[in-house]
Amino acid sequence: MLDNAAELFDLLVTLGYAVLGAGLVGTGLLAELRSLSTFGGGQFIFGVWLAVLGGVAIAAGVMMYTDKVQSRLGGA
Repeated sequence: MLDNAAELFDLLVTLGYAVLGAGLVGTGLLAELRSLSTFGGGQFIFGVWLAVLGGVAIAAGVMMYTDKVQSRLGGA
């Protein structure tokens, strides 16, 4: 399966990208949930800021997966 150190390094880099992408998506979802509770608490501006930040984090995580991980795994 792994013939040399370069393949092992490539596997570790791909795993790192996958973990980073999943972390960004998870952080974005938590920020979105926090924005909803902030809206309920009456802080509109902070809630909007958290919603935008959550959307950016989710988009960055999805782009990380589609650009880095999926291309390294040989997906379309």
